[in-house]
Amino acid sequence: MSSTIGATFQKCAASYSHVLALHAPHRNPPLLMTYGEMMQNVEAFGAALLALGVQKGDRVALISDNRPEWIISDLAIVSIGAISVPRGSDTSIAEIWYIMNHSEAKVGIIENRKLFERLAQEISSAPTLQSLILLDNSADILRRESGIEIYNFDDLVRKGATSVDAFYEACQATTPDDIAAIVYTSGTTGIPKGVPLRHKNLLYQCEAIDLGFDIKPGDVLLSILPSWHVYERIAEYFGMYHGTTIYYTDKRWLRDDMSKANPAFLPCVPRIWESVYDAIMAKVEKEPRLKRLLVQKLLDLSRRYIRNRRVVRGEHAAPKPPTFSQRLISAAKMLTLAPSHYLADILVYRKIRTLTGTRLKAAVSGGGSLAPYLDDFFEAVGIPILNGYGLTETSPVLAVRTLKLNIRGTVGPPLKGTSIEIRDEEGNPLPNGQTGVVWAKGPQVMSGYFRNEEETQRVLSEDGWLNTGDLGWFTWQGHLVICGRAKDTIVLSSGENVEPEPIEAVARKSPLVFQIVVVGQDRKALGALVVPDFTNLASALNLPADTPPTKIISHPAAEQTVKESINTVLKNDGSFRPYELIQHVRLLEEPFSPDNGLLTQTMKPKRNVITARFARLIESMYD
Repeated sequence: MSSTIGATFQKCAASYSHVLALHAPHRNPPLLMTYGEMMQNVEAFGAALLALGVQKGDRVALISDNRPEWIISDLAIVSIGAISVPRGSDTSIAEIWYIMNHSEAKVGIIENRKLFERLAQEISSAPTLQSLILLDNSADILRRESGIEIYNFDDLVRKGATSVDAFYEACQATTPDDIAAIVYTSGTTGIPKGVPLRHKNLLYQCEAIDLGFDIKPGDVLLSILPSWHVYERIAEYFGMYHGTTIYYTDKRWLRDDMSKANPAFLPCVPRIWESVYDAIMAKVEKEPRLKRLLVQKLLDLSRRYIRNRRVVRGEHAAPKPPTFSQRLISAAKMLTLAPSHYLADILVYRKIRTLTGTRLKAAVSGGGSLAPYLDDFFEAVGIPILNGYGLTETSPVLAVRTLKLNIRGTVGPPLKGTSIEIRDEEGNPLPNGQTGVVWAKGPQVMSGYFRNEEETQRVLSEDGWLNTGDLGWFTWQGHLVICGRAKDTIVLSSGENVEPEPIEAVARKSPLVFQIVVVGQDRKALGALVVPDFTNLASALNLPADTPPTKIISHPAAEQTVKESINTVLKNDGSFRPYELIQHVRLLEEPFSPDNGLLTQTMKPKRNVITARFARLIESMYD
């Protein structure tokens, strides 16, 4: 890798200068910016940062959600050799204080006045912080905090436009080995760890990722994930590398923007597809009984059709290839199921596909496990989803499926130039088909945590292999299957090992479940802490829709009703053993969230924190 992010973006901006780069339709007024205009903003803001005293290697905290100024700021920071330290606006005050101090941020870029006022006291105590920049240009109405100068983003861009030569001089002094960003992991336990990612780590992704389809200049990339997270960052870098238009949306507008923006490419997380599936199923449930039963029957037949089609094509996730007789049997079943599947496509699936527009080449799902029922459903209806896998420590992509060989149930093959091994507890490599810990090595893997040698030695070997802490196995085609976290494994008193994530992913298919965390370490059976969907649970209990959550939870039949609903979807899924069913349930009124410390910023449960906070409630399950 011989280039830097800044140099690469300059080439992209020159090649696609008249292509629309950024589109923020929900701003007032809406913002549209070409690659040429974006380059002018990046160079001007970079020059302004240099004028503020930012030098190569200085850390710049970038605390903001998705918006055009985020990517402009990020590119300006890394282009001049400084280090971007990003975080979202919903991060807790304590976590932001820790990150700013641990990284020794020299400049802070804050999304808006509201966020500044929430953080003002903590920011003022950061000893290394010298300047603050407000992306919403509200600096004029804010007071200075302990001598820290506060600037407007637009003012700095105007000033920097007069001294862009300094920007290009700094760009030339930046090397591929320089750190571009320190991304702090949320972590399911403990304090955040800073992951330094170098220019060469991040650019490797742009060159190595192959999704199996052509991405053309002007194709729309729908941006909904948090930009501070390395997954969305790489999605946007990857999009700009190919000249796409980044179209900003969020969950309020996602459904409308799917059709308005007509995206070709959509980076997302499983929760988005869960919500799409839930919305479709909720609509089906409101149909007249005969129509509802017909749709449900057609969906069931289509699932059977595609599962047999996978065997015939050799595209099913299995340790060994199908035998000739297995393919023959599946081919016969396909023939009998084909008429109903194509009828379902005419009557139902074509309408569902319109929800994602008419130009979608593929959606990439990452950041968590994609439940098998979602893979089945979207394959049946004809919406291509490419599941991928990675970590912040790996910039993040290690493996991703492609349209050329989209094997459902897997996260695809390792990227070109990336090595992945499955090892046992002693570190010995295991053959295909056997489950063990996933180890990875490649150009995208970090060289160690920022100022945390102890954690570095715990996960990174001397020869550069990273212990991901995830459990997985390889199919006969060499595609990776992720099946849980080594440290999350629940060992029942019977000695059975249970991975909670797959159970939770399918359990959320229940209309009564909003959030769920499976428990049961050293117990005879599994239990679950559940935040219910209160509207649906009230209906199931024949209670008025406006019944307060406290009364719903205290209903004598509430827990049993939720448990039965969960086990129904688990049994219907067909991939869970009897001991993986839920035997005990306790209902919670307050949802898990980053604000109450029970979810990471990427919406993953902090299992140790949750089990500690609700220890008595969990104990009551087994009394």
